[in-house]
Amino acid sequence: MEKYIVDNEGKYEELQKEFENKLVWSRDKINDMQELLSEMEQGSQCIYIAHRPDKIDMTLGNFINKYPERKKMGIMFLRESEGVYQFGSKRVYVKVEKGEKILVRVGGGYMSIQEFIDKYTPEE
Repeated sequence: MEKYIVDNEGKYEELQKEFENKLVWSRDKINDMQELLSEMEQGSQCIYIAHRPDKIDMTLGNFINKYPERKKMGIMFLRESEGVYQFGSKRVYVKVEKGEKILVRVGGGYMSIQEFIDKYTPEE
């Protein structure tokens, strides 16, 4: 009987920790949405909401949302999975190096996110 109680206590603690992690994640999402709503009400245009546990997506989202010419971007990045995006009809692979440096795979190599946007975003 005591072994059964000890086993269940371990499962209970595990479930409690999982619940707390999901609760923190949910609170973070709510805060993100409240910030987005506040920005929208103030008239600024926040156009990309990143998938929080994905460092690449968060870095890309931060870049896009701060991009000075984002209103001119006719094509957006659509996340498929970690590091894989749809950009218009192109499937692209993105990586982050040295903290915040975003690189996009093109052909056999990589180019900076700025070069990629300049080259592959149509002019208005």
